[in-house]
Amino acid sequence: MVKPGTSGRELAARITPLRPGIRVLFVSGYTENVITTGGMLEKGLAFLQKPFSPAVLVEKVCEVLSQAATI
Repeated sequence: MVKPGTSGRELAARITPLRPGIRVLFVSGYTENVITTGGMLEKGLAFLQKPFSPAVLVEKVCEVLSQAATI
């Protein structure tokens, strides 16, 4: 979500027109509550809070990719 020079949200907005249908998973050390109430991310977008295990990452990526198959 927060990175030098831009935000994850801005990066996703720039990539989406170039790659229609791309799925985005936002990752941050901030809590989901801070991210959504702070206006950085709307509720309902794919989000994973750090720290996370490799198994949780795989589960979330599979979830995001399966959503792409139904859209």
